Amino acid sequence: MGVALIVAGCVLAVVVLVITLIRWSIRMAKERTAAMSDFAAGLELEFFESGHEELLSRLATFQLFNSGHSRRMKNVIIGKTELASIAIFDYRYTTGGGKNQSTHNQTVVTMESESLALPNFTMRPEHLFDRVGSALGFQDIDFDDHPQFSQSFVLKGKDEAAIREFFDPQILDFFADRAGICFEGTAGRFIYFRGGTTQSTDDLRKYLEEGYSVYQAFTERLSRG
Repeated sequence: MGVALIVAGCVLAVVVLVITLIRWSIRMAKERTAAMSDFAAGLELEFFESGHEELLSRLATFQLFNSGHSRRMKNVIIGKTELASIAIFDYRYTTGGGKNQSTHNQTVVTMESESLALPNFTMRPEHLFDRVGSALGFQDIDFDDHPQFSQSFVLKGKDEAAIREFFDPQILDFFADRAGICFEGTAGRFIYFRGGTTQSTDDLRKYLEEGYSVYQAFTERLSRG
């Protein structure tokens, strides 16, 4: 009887813990949505709590939005000017299953403009195993004259010549100062993100400001011909 009571007590404790965690997760999600909504309202930007299908369809060619399963976009903030459109949102997807399942959350920024004549490329932080992969022949576009960038990022794309031409010394310097960023570009738009979601409205503001700085760096690069 004593053992049965101990087992029942352990099961009850686990159930209580799970319920507590679920409630905490729901409360945190509601608080984040409210904070992002207030942030958007303060800047007179549009806010879409449950996602934005039109935006998601335009971004569907990017690798991020084709990874894993159980994909979801939410808390979308959109701002538009005559020259460009910028959006920031939370995005989640799951890889694997069962005991090997992992859920990935990130805050993503995208900018869209007809002036962004970018080559198709992906860029992410480089890790130890990437160097092994590069030695085995997997693609990683490196620049001998800019080892800081080449050691910081894995850069890939089908048209390597166009990518090398676009990544001039100024662009290499720009990204070398932003270690940890994940980036995808194509004609007319780009996205970038880091691991995890932003933790405060100050982070949101910095993310948006960084989006504009990337846009400016690209337009300056394109003006150099």
